[in-house]
Amino acid sequence: MTAQDLFVPRQTNTALYMQLHDAGHAVDDILRVQKAYRVACAMFNGRYRKTGRPFICHAVGAASSVAHFDKDLDLVLAAMFHASYDSAQYPDGKSSRRTETHRKWLEQKLGPRVEGLVARVGAMKFDTGDPERLVEKGVPAGDEDILFLVLAHDVDDLADG
Repeated sequence: MTAQDLFVPRQTNTALYMQLHDAGHAVDDILRVQKAYRVACAMFNGRYRKTGRPFICHAVGAASSVAHFDKDLDLVLAAMFHASYDSAQYPDGKSSRRTETHRKWLEQKLGPRVEGLVARVGAMKFDTGDPERLVEKGVPAGDEDILFLVLAHDVDDLADG
């Protein structure tokens, strides 16, 4: 195995665009991600992870993790915005909650499927025995994408050290 065989999530918008291009995404897809990235920059502006890493880098890293394994652009965007309801700030100055106003705003920016995925990721709790339940009973039908998004978050976290 060589270093080229290892996947490392991209951490910048430009690297993510190149990854998408190299994977065969159309220019319109990359422009959609670019537009969403600008929204993410505004929402996560001045926010940092517990490690001190800028939150926008984690958002890009999670999106990159999804893009490495799946071409579904809605999943890529949902990964970028996976923490929108617990770590982002909305134009009304409020954060860390999914209100109807925030839901509508995010849906208008990203589309209903992406917003729905983001909401479902936020609703999945992994500190309350869910991992054990999933191992024991399996992933409920329809939740595969949500678990994939949570794992993309973890892949980026692990790459960060």
